[in-house]
Amino acid sequence: MSEITEKINPLLQIDTGFRSYLNAYTRSYQNHMVDGSLDYAYESDFAVRQKIMGLSGSSKLFKAINSQDISAEAKHLFMKCNQVGPLKYPEIYDIVKKCAERLELIVPIVFIREDLDRALAYSIASEIIEPCIVLTKRLVDMCSMDELTMLIGCECGRIQNNHCTYNMAYTYLNVNRNVYKPIERSYNQPIGNQLYSALVQWVKYADVTANRAAMICLDKPGRYLDIASGLLNKGYMDFYGRAQKEFDFNDISSKAQSIHASSSRTLKVEGQLTELERALLASNEFLYCHTLYSWRKDVVDIEKHAQSGQICDVRTSVIIGNGGQL
Repeated sequence: MSEITEKINPLLQIDTGFRSYLNAYTRSYQNHMVDGSLDYAYESDFAVRQKIMGLSGSSKLFKAINSQDISAEAKHLFMKCNQVGPLKYPEIYDIVKKCAERLELIVPIVFIREDLDRALAYSIASEIIEPCIVLTKRLVDMCSMDELTMLIGCECGRIQNNHCTYNMAYTYLNVNRNVYKPIERSYNQPIGNQLYSALVQWVKYADVTANRAAMICLDKPGRYLDIASGLLNKGYMDFYGRAQKEFDFNDISSKAQSIHASSSRTLKVEGQLTELERALLASNEFLYCHTLYSWRKDVVDIEKHAQSGQICDVRTSVIIGNGGQL
């Protein structure tokens, strides 16, 4: 008499959760993880996102965004926009592959939008949508290859650090009229003051993380300030509706050198700097952090920077303007 063994479908044993998906989406995830976040990420970025998740009203807002807003956005992209590939926009496809390789990501989907008359780059991802990067046609026409590499690197960093849902939440705050408006806005309840303030605060920290990702992706990370200044001088306005024309690269470069020459104890930053100027100067501190060179072993650290990630974060906090507190 033969035994009858129960057959189990092996597919049912696969974890299909979004966190597991994101973990699998990064090929060398564990090699660069520190206390639950990637080693290049600015610590305050992760800390404030953890705080946001515990605030009243955040779970309902994020549920609406993930289940409706992002789905509608993705549907529009797949139906109306051109997808980048080896034969269509091959130069951009090569940039995306390079950024993905340097950040150890699977190559994300990239769309070119022609229906939005604005030079814009952003990304979307949720539990049911594969991560996508969106570039408008106007942006592609306006940017050099280095500028596109920087912007695509930023968005790869946002995908890698789970920024996308929080960015969509920010669009509900009406901070300024130029903030990107998604295809669909399904949440119709008021945003509480605590959640409002936390999201506004988080954006400053998220910028640093995304800019660090861009620096990892650039062929020459040391040109970050030059490239970012040139892009702003062309009139670029970011996802959050911020822009600053007549950006003086020589001035910002001089300030960056002065900051670099100051010790952590004596570091001070001019009070009249704009938010974008602070973001660039804070992000530029990553050039002096050994974490950058652990990602980019092909880049020679001429000055033999020994600054740890923790010290880099403390200095970044002083420049951002929260007194060195993480």
